[in-house]
Amino acid sequence: MAVGKLSFTARYARQLIHESISLQLCTLRESHNTKLPIHLSGLGGTNDTLSGANRPSEEGAHLDDSTPLNVKFCIIGAGVAGLYIAMILKELGIQFDLVEASDRAGGRFYTHRFSETPHDYYDVGAMRWSEFPMMKKALALFEDLDVPLLPYYVNGKNTPMIFNSILGPPMHSSEFDPYKFSVTNGGMVPDEFVATGVQKILEQASAPYLQLLREDFEQGFQKLMEVDDYSIREYLRVYMQLDYHTSQWLETYIAPSDFFDQSFTEFVIMSSDFHDREDYRWKCIDGGSSVAISAMLNRIAPHKPEYCTTATRIALNRTRTKVEVKSVTPSGQSSIRQYDSVFNTTPLSCSQNMDLVDAELHPTQRDALRCLRYDTSCKVAIKFKTPWWITRCSITEGGISFGDIPIRTCCYPSHSIHDDPKEPAVLIASYTIGQDAQRMGTLINRDSPFGESRLKEVVLRDLARLHARSGITYDFLAAQYITHHAYNWRDNPFSGGAFAIFAPGQFRHMYPYLTRPAADGRLHFAGEASSAHHAWVVGALESAQRAVILSLLRFGRRDLAKKVEERWGPSSELDWEGQETAYVQAMLGRLEPNCVAKMETPESYIDPDEFHDFEDDKSSASVTNEPDSDKLSVRSGRCCIA
Repeated sequence: MAVGKLSFTARYARQLIHESISLQLCTLRESHNTKLPIHLSGLGGTNDTLSGANRPSEEGAHLDDSTPLNVKFCIIGAGVAGLYIAMILKELGIQFDLVEASDRAGGRFYTHRFSETPHDYYDVGAMRWSEFPMMKKALALFEDLDVPLLPYYVNGKNTPMIFNSILGPPMHSSEFDPYKFSVTNGGMVPDEFVATGVQKILEQASAPYLQLLREDFEQGFQKLMEVDDYSIREYLRVYMQLDYHTSQWLETYIAPSDFFDQSFTEFVIMSSDFHDREDYRWKCIDGGSSVAISAMLNRIAPHKPEYCTTATRIALNRTRTKVEVKSVTPSGQSSIRQYDSVFNTTPLSCSQNMDLVDAELHPTQRDALRCLRYDTSCKVAIKFKTPWWITRCSITEGGISFGDIPIRTCCYPSHSIHDDPKEPAVLIASYTIGQDAQRMGTLINRDSPFGESRLKEVVLRDLARLHARSGITYDFLAAQYITHHAYNWRDNPFSGGAFAIFAPGQFRHMYPYLTRPAADGRLHFAGEASSAHHAWVVGALESAQRAVILSLLRFGRRDLAKKVEERWGPSSELDWEGQETAYVQAMLGRLEPNCVAKMETPESYIDPDEFHDFEDDKSSASVTNEPDSDKLSVRSGRCCIA
C-alpha cells in the first residue's frame, strides 16, 4: 500500500519498526566489530554468519512458483487472529494444526444467548464496527463470509446521562455547567475551563501534533516522540498546565476511570483514526458476533480446532530445524509435536504462563509478555419482560447513555429496535472498562447469574436513577426483570483481560519486537496486542496477516506472500514498498540469543534517513522469489541493507 494512502496509525507503526530496526542493525554491527558482510539466510543467503551456523540454507532451493510449500504450521489459539491465519493457510494449501485451550472458538468474539429466540442475546466481547477506513479489513472479512450486518446506532435519540447526581442532557443546550463542575457552582474546576468545554480542551491537546503530522509526517513523528513518556494526565498537567481536578473532570466526562493513565502518544494517534467520526456509520452483526466465528469455522472445514488443549511449552529444536509444541488435555495427557513454524495468537498474559525458555525470544519480547498492560472490561446484560426503554423512555434508535455512576455506560440494542415491544428484550445495562470494571467485577461470578443478588441490586438501582425522568423506578425494573448475565474479562483464564492498552513508552519500545519473529524466524506473535490497532478486531486481523507474510518470507516464498496481499488486501502495518522492512524483520527473527546485543538507550537511534532502501531485484528472483542481495553490510560507519 502506498505510504500516502496509509492512516497515521499505520505510518506511525511503520516508523517505529523502521527506527527499531535501524538501532538493531547498528548494534549488531558494533557488537560483531567487523566490516565483513553479515549474511542472513532465508531470503536466498547461503550461510548464517550471525547465528554462527555455517550450514546450507534449506530455503535456498530454487523451486518453481507453483511448487507447494512443504511445511506444517501450528496455530495456538482459535480466536479471531487464529481463525484468520487458518483461513489464509488453508487457501494457500499449507498444512496446520489449530489448538484451543478453551471449549469454544472465538476468544473475545463471544455472544451469550439467553435462548434460541432471535435477538435474545448480547455480545460479551466485540459488538460494533465502524465504516472508518481503519476498519476496512474487518468489514471486508464479514462481506467475504456473508455475515449479515445491521445498522448500529451510537448516538440514539433521548439517551440520558448523569453526573454529580444531576440528570441530563440539560433542557437548554446553552446552559452553563449543567452538572455543577465549576467553582462558581460549588465544584472544583475553574470556570474558564468549564466554559471552554471538554471536547475543545482535548482537541487543543492533540491538534498541534495532528496538524504537524498532516503537514510533515517525519517532523510530526519526531515531535510526538518527545512526549512519548508522558501519560495523558501528565501531559495535561505539564504542557497544558491543567490542575488535577480539571483533568479528573475531563476523564470522567469522556472515558473510563484511569483512562488518562495511558500514553498520550496513543491518545493522539487514536484521535487520528476517529477524525470526522460523524460522517461514518456503524454496524453490528445480526445474530451476534459468534455468527462470524461460525462462518470462519465453516471456511476452514474440514479442519477444526482441538478444543480443551493447552499449549504449555514452545521450544526451538535447532538440530532438527523445528519448533516443538507441548500440549496438555484436561485429562492430563501430554504430547509433543514438531512444526516448521508456530503462530501464537494467545493474549500475552496467557503466553507468559507458557514455558518459552527455549523459544529464543528477544529480551524485549520477554519483557512485553511480563508487563504489557491489559485493561479489563465487564458487561452486565439484563433480560426484561419488555423493552421499557423504548415504550416508556422513547429511546427508539439504540444509542448509549453514560455517567459517573457505577454502571458507567448503558448500551441500548440496535438489532432489536423493530421487534415486538410486548416481547422480552435484552439490554446491556452496564459496560465498564478499566478501574470501573475492576470495581464492578468484584460483584460478578464465573457462574453468573448465580450468587449475584448484590450486582442485580446495584445495576437496577443505577438504571432507575438514569431513567428517572421517564418515571422509571427500582420497583418497576425489579418487576420487569427476568434474568441477567454478567461477564468479567479479567476473570477469564484464557484472556487475562479485555484488550491491550499501552502505558507511556510501552508501544514505542515493545511493539516493534512483538511484530518480529523469534525462534529462528519460526515463532510469530499475533493478536490485537501486537498491532497498532490494538483493542480492535481489525488489529487482530492485521497482526495475523503480517505473521503469515513474515513466515512465508522466512521460507523464501515471496510469491505466496504476495498472493496473501492480493487475496486479503494490503497489510497496512507491514512495509512492502520503499525500505521494505518486512524482509529485515523476517531476517532479524533468525538471530540466536547470544547474537542479540544489549539494547541501547533511545538516544542512540540513528537518523532514519540512514536506513537505506532494500532493493528487490525482481528480474533475477529465483522460483522462491528471493532477492539477489540479502546481506547486512557496514559502510562508512552506517547501517544499511545492501
